[in-house]
Amino acid sequence: MFTPIVVAAAIVDNLTEPKKILGAQRSYPEKWRGFFEFPGGKTEAGETPEEALRREILEELHAEIRIGRQLAGTWPAHGGYEMLVFLAEFAPGAKPQVGEAHLGLEWIEISNPQQLRWLPADGPILEAIVTHLKTPQ
Repeated sequence: MFTPIVVAAAIVDNLTEPKKILGAQRSYPEKWRGFFEFPGGKTEAGETPEEALRREILEELHAEIRIGRQLAGTWPAHGGYEMLVFLAEFAPGAKPQVGEAHLGLEWIEISNPQQLRWLPADGPILEAIVTHLKTPQ
């Protein structure tokens, strides 16, 4: 039996030397409307997490991405799912557009991520991303 996992993209301005990270402002459900999140969604049967992430970003933001490193571990997601988080950047020439899942997109400085109202589940992920990006690879 197939059990989907959730994949999310921590989209940065540049995978080599990231300075900014993208927040996607949710449009639904009403409880979470206006909160920011990392865009993504569930895998479908037969998809790798990376394939699912590319598909979800194309569906949600109408843009291609390049996927970088996966953040270590799994994270709890809404509905009892496990979530994998990948660093990513938009492909050259990509022009992201807001779809029905989001109200808007906002780039913020990685050094000050709390300037947005993130979903509670994304707070620990954001902290891990900031720590990960400060650690020499």
